Amino acid sequence: ARVFEDIALQSVQSCTRCLKDAGSYIEKRKGIMHSDLFLVKHLLILREQLSPFDVKLRSVERQLDFSDAGKAVSRFLANRNRRLFSMSTENALVTLLREGVSVQEESVDSKRDLEDALRSACNAFIEHTSKMLVNEVVTLVESCHKVDSDTLKTQSFFNGKKVEDQMKKNATELEDRLADVTTQMGLYLDNPATQSILVKPIARRIGKTMEEVRKYIIDVEDGTNGWDENIRGQIFLTVDEIDKAVKKASKAAK
Repeated sequence: ARVFEDIALQSVQSCTRCLKDAGSYIEKRKGIMHSDLFLVKHLLILREQLSPFDVKLRSVERQLDFSDAGKAVSRFLANRNRRLFSMSTENALVTLLREGVSVQEESVDSKRDLEDALRSACNAFIEHTSKMLVNEVVTLVESCHKVDSDTLKTQSFFNGKKVEDQMKKNATELEDRLADVTTQMGLYLDNPATQSILVKPIARRIGKTMEEVRKYIIDVEDGTNGWDENIRGQIFLTVDEIDKAVKKASKAAK
């Protein structure tokens, strides 16, 4: 049983590592979304394949550490009174081995590593997809974070007309972006429940981003950097439009 568990542990480690390497390769060839979804799909499959087996995929790996060997040898050679044939703990050779070589222990848990890899892949997909869907809005919010409130109102990127144009661009392209995400998820994930688990955090993340945009815009004074009541109103309508479209797509993913 122990031999089987060791083989299983090493196999799961190798599979997880190979999937990560494959994900990196796919990212270079097909893009980040394909890479994220590939990892999510196949790590889920690996976890499901393991679930029927009551196997402890944990072990403690031990290896010799010679990092202090050089210093220990130098002390050994520098000690002119070293006792090579003493039968006590003061024996120079024993001291050399004790000080120069140590045993390092590392706990290995393949199931935990697999869960961590799956969680990381899901979070990466959520983050990357959220940014892709509302890239213009995210870029605006990130730029706003970098300056204080007094400086923000004079920044060129925060000109009322520019912000309005960027919001409209995002709203116009959002439908196609959502359709692309839906298509790609359908290619990799057959289970609608799994798709829903991934989509809902995306909607929440985008909702928070939209709330940040509203807070920045509502504080701008009319007549400052191209802002007036009409532009602000149009932007609020566009922000609401984006927010509703994302929430609708989230509800459809069931």
